[in-house]
Amino acid sequence: MEELGIEKNPNASIKTNQSMQTNIPNIYAIGDVAGKWLLAYTASAEGTVAAANCAGQKTEINYAGVPNAIFTTPEVGSVGLREKQAEERGLNVRTGQFLFRVLGKAQAENEIEGLVKVVADADSDKVLGVHIVGAHATELIHECALAVRLELTVTELGNAFHAHPVMSEAILEAVHDVHGLSIHNPKQL
Repeated sequence: MEELGIEKNPNASIKTNQSMQTNIPNIYAIGDVAGKWLLAYTASAEGTVAAANCAGQKTEINYAGVPNAIFTTPEVGSVGLREKQAEERGLNVRTGQFLFRVLGKAQAENEIEGLVKVVADADSDKVLGVHIVGAHATELIHECALAVRLELTVTELGNAFHAHPVMSEAILEAVHDVHGLSIHNPKQL
């Protein structure tokens, strides 16, 4: 790398642009060596971008809405900003949350421990982040990752249909709770 003159980041990872290209036009880097997100699924997305650009297409990576999944008991799924991070950025934050224990599906599966928390921008109504702790959190987070990536508003996400009874109803209820409209939230009763 030194002989070729490939630039590195301060953490010794290979410096790339949004096309996954290094400072040498025909050399690309992805995954852990690029040092951005150390996740297999982001490396796969970076590889797709790099391959497309090597083939003459013009495409860039977009890291908005990358979900985090922690496979513990209980599971943890997270995407976007936490409440404190949003406040540190000077955003006017509004949150909503919903407990799993209220869901019929959670009761039926005996998986009542857990919750969904939604972090939203009170001014734009955009979904800034969603954090889930509980059963199936690593599966449930993907709907929220799409909402963050597409910069959906709380209202838009709240207008999405959810089947019943399903665990993802907790997302819908937490989104409604941002505006105090969750009709199944015990604190509203």
